[in-house]
Amino acid sequence: MKEKGAALIELMVAAGIMLVIFGVTASTYLITQRLWRGGFTQITLQSTGRAALDKITKNLRPATAAAILDIGDKIRFVTDPNRTYSNAADDITREYYISGTNIMYDPNTAVSGNEITLLRNITKESTTPFFQASGNLAVITFKVYKNDAVYGTYWSSLTTSINMRNI
Repeated sequence: MKEKGAALIELMVAAGIMLVIFGVTASTYLITQRLWRGGFTQITLQSTGRAALDKITKNLRPATAAAILDIGDKIRFVTDPNRTYSNAADDITREYYISGTNIMYDPNTAVSGNEITLLRNITKESTTPFFQASGNLAVITFKVYKNDAVYGTYWSSLTTSINMRNI
């Protein structure tokens, strides 16, 4: 005689199969969420780092003189906004420098207190100095990072070289 309904063993097997399916689905969702978050964070870090490098490039390209100071933690450069190259009286000395984990910009070193934080949460790329210069070529290298309590630390390494036209 056939019994109607499910036996306890059949219910336990079905529950076990459902539990495995739920576990695989949940872990796939969590892994996908973590990967998406990491990718989004990388894009954000690269975007903010690239914006800072673009501003530095815009300011350094027309430089008439440049010097690296503080073992590569500072680049000081001179610009001639009026393009009167024979008259140095209107030249402005500017600099980018590292303060803790920030890149700072001083648009006029003759004026105190006008410094701007250009980019936060940066560190050196291994032992490479932040700023390097040779002749009219300046190279800037750094890592921008973000610490997340849930997802850990993400970082993106950025570098650019700038040909200073007027040196």
